[in-house]
Amino acid sequence: MRANGLLLRASVVAVLVTALLGLAPTRSGAEKADAPDLPAFARRGLPGPGHATLAPLVGTWRVEDSITIAIGTPDRPVVSDQIICRREWVAGGRFLRDVTEGTIGGGPYWREGLLGYSNMDQRYEWVTADGFNANMMIYLGDKGSGPRLPIVMSGVFTDQGVAGEQAAGKEVGMRTVISIESQD
Repeated sequence: MRANGLLLRASVVAVLVTALLGLAPTRSGAEKADAPDLPAFARRGLPGPGHATLAPLVGTWRVEDSITIAIGTPDRPVVSDQIICRREWVAGGRFLRDVTEGTIGGGPYWREGLLGYSNMDQRYEWVTADGFNANMMIYLGDKGSGPRLPIVMSGVFTDQGVAGEQAAGKEVGMRTVISIESQD
């Protein structure tokens, strides 16, 4: 019974936190001062200027992608314009969910990601999963690097051999740069 009591207390706390955070605005870029009745920890988790910077990325976009590894070469990349990206705010404007899918090189392409801004670390963070790899890719900006453009994030993933058999099991560095040229 003691475990059930602990579970119940944890559930009550989770419901309370969820209810408090549910009071947060659903649009990105809301001012933290708009929620003075929230506890400090909840105010620190509200969307702010770092999230507002991402607003131009919301919507449905046609993507042109070129791949040089696995199915192409540096001299002859495989290119597709048959890819669509849909981005929407989730979690009350805290994260930008990105679902990208289509075809490239005669096969399916799929990726899902969450892009967010850590108010505490003052940096952008991005986690993706795709239809080629059985692992996630995690990109982090440098602490204190945001909010500003361009957004620069780096990470490392363990290659399953996409970059060639000699790379299977080895760590591969990644770098992503997001530039927003206009509100369109």
